[in-house]
Amino acid sequence: MANLFIIGNGFDLSHYLKTSYDDFKKFLLLSYPNIIMDELIIPEGIELSDGGIDYDENDVLSMLFYLIDEEEGNISDIEIKWRDIENSLGHLNFSQIYDYHEDIFDKDGDIDYWKTAARNENLIENLIVPATAIQGYFSEWVNSIEINCADPKKDFKSLLKENDQFLVFNYTDTLEVVYDVCDSNICYIHGRQGEEIHFGHGNLEDNTEIYMQQNIGSENGLNDIYYQLRKKTEIALEDNSEFFSNLEECNISRIYSYGFSFSEVDKIYLEEICTMLKTEKVIWYFNDYDSHQVENYKKILVECGFKGIFNTFHIT
Repeated sequence: MANLFIIGNGFDLSHYLKTSYDDFKKFLLLSYPNIIMDELIIPEGIELSDGGIDYDENDVLSMLFYLIDEEEGNISDIEIKWRDIENSLGHLNFSQIYDYHEDIFDKDGDIDYWKTAARNENLIENLIVPATAIQGYFSEWVNSIEINCADPKKDFKSLLKENDQFLVFNYTDTLEVVYDVCDSNICYIHGRQGEEIHFGHGNLEDNTEIYMQQNIGSENGLNDIYYQLRKKTEIALEDNSEFFSNLEECNISRIYSYGFSFSEVDKIYLEEICTMLKTEKVIWYFNDYDSHQVENYKKILVECGFKGIFNTFHIT
């Protein structure tokens, strides 16, 4: 019999690794010191000699952080969870961009919708590259995270067995480096340092009509941004289908979730686990650090098809 561990960012944070949204922000502020946080900066495309378009990175990051902070409200960067940031990427509000431009009228004094649509289309298409650039900056930061400072936790190490399986939502090699877990037992579902990273929101709504009503002509560009910022969970699941298929053969009797936030975008993997395993024979253990969230987590798992019982475990 084997255990399945579902590892989220709280695992790395509990090992004092710099993997929070606040750390991401500090990394970029150090690299790009001219970022402006409290004002909407609209990046202007700079035409290159080869015909390409470039953007000032400080302007790009200023716009991104402003839009994300607007969506997050007054929550401090230390309190914000990655699930909140990824969710925000599916709700970025670009409407203020159009406030900088006056309505276009025809000779009769009526709004010229054709010219307005063309103007709006041009505005948003020039922002597709800057708006989706956050995925590249995220990968840049992930590859800079150092794990040498992490020490193993005795309580966690005592749970581990040779044939245990690990579904990891982090991007670091903490399990291998700190706990000597075999690479073949780990599924880095969203990628890892030095490889392709899956990062984004999990919204599936079709917002075309809403975009058209808000700012006519912007719908194609906004949809492009919306879909590029989606986390490619279907691709991630397909690429790692062998890991999920093998879970039944591993005779999983216990599942431990450690630092995992049970966000909406990740439910597709929980559903796959519940499909592959006879969960009525499985005990799901929550870290008691998350005791205030346990009832909500239970509800999510039942919705995903889990039929077993629940318990908690403690890590000092």
